[in-house]
Amino acid sequence: MVIVPSIDVRARRLAHGSSATVSERARELVAAGARELHLVDLDGAEIGIFTNLEVLAEAARASGVPCRLAGGLWRVEDARDATLRGFAGVLFSSAVLGDDDLLREIARLGDGAIVEIEAKDGFLAPRGGDANLVAIATGRGALASARAALMAGIRALYLIDLGGEGRLSGPPLALVDSIRAVVGTRMALHAGGGVRQLADVRALALRGVASVVIGRAFREGLFSVAEAQEAART
Repeated sequence: MVIVPSIDVRARRLAHGSSATVSERARELVAAGARELHLVDLDGAEIGIFTNLEVLAEAARASGVPCRLAGGLWRVEDARDATLRGFAGVLFSSAVLGDDDLLREIARLGDGAIVEIEAKDGFLAPRGGDANLVAIATGRGALASARAALMAGIRALYLIDLGGEGRLSGPPLALVDSIRAVVGTRMALHAGGGVRQLADVRALALRGVASVVIGRAFREGLFSVAEAQEAART
């Protein structure tokens, strides 16, 4: 399981009060041992204005490791643009689960296209994306949505329980288990949100999760990237 530190950006700056630049934070995490990074455009997710793309692309290039772009993306052309800018992958908002034709188009992008299952109490709660798609997808069952993604040919899902995100309340283990029961080993499952201790990392690794995204725990120094990597191997 790959440990993927997260960097959240708002208004072209780190979102959590650091005076470092985005590129400096990326290099810092790589120096600490990160082999991949998760770069989030919070403005894109929250208001649909992607003003941070160039800053994030600069950080991706500066890092020297594969980087994923997240933050309310839903258009295939934006994903292709991100690839041209050097991103190794793109996370699509769960709003795209409101359109089966769009899902099939996303599936044709290959392994770098990851669809989010943003769940709350077992139902989709998309953050970001086209307003019409958000309205259609909101309230759909997470399990039925995972099945629809599988049928469309999507190869990877990113699972997050919005009830625990940013609160160090534990990773989405129940969501991982329930979706694994639906898709089996036919899709790669990535997870994020709520990781608070090394035991959480071990629990996800035991479930065969491909990667875990960790943000707050690293910012607060609860454990190091190296310690998380070691836990993922045990």
